[in-house]
Amino acid sequence: MAVSLLVLVFGLPNIEQSRQEARSAQAFRLAQEIKTGTLPEDTVDPWGKLFEIRRPAEGEVTVVSRGPNGLTPSSGYDSDDVSTSMSDPPHQKIIRLKQIQVIVVLALVALPWLVLLVAAIRKR
Repeated sequence: MAVSLLVLVFGLPNIEQSRQEARSAQAFRLAQEIKTGTLPEDTVDPWGKLFEIRRPAEGEVTVVSRGPNGLTPSSGYDSDDVSTSMSDPPHQKIIRLKQIQVIVVLALVALPWLVLLVAAIRKR
């Protein structure tokens, strides 16, 4: 019983993961609103930095937040960047990882109990 509780306590997603997910989702929403003109271009992201507005000569305007580390590589994005051009923004990745984490933890908690149940049934 104690082991199951420990696995639950230490295995389930922590508060910081949820904070990171919320900030990333907020940054993505704000970037979309800046792009559509709902918010002014001088809006700051959840980390207190201005969004970057990229206006290529041809093509669609892109709004970018450099994320909590404030850095973006010269080509592409790093793992915490948020951009209106992303089809799979970071908060969606965090959600999927948390879902996998919950499933694994619940499986680890349930497995010993299932083994004990099967052993008890076989003894009968």
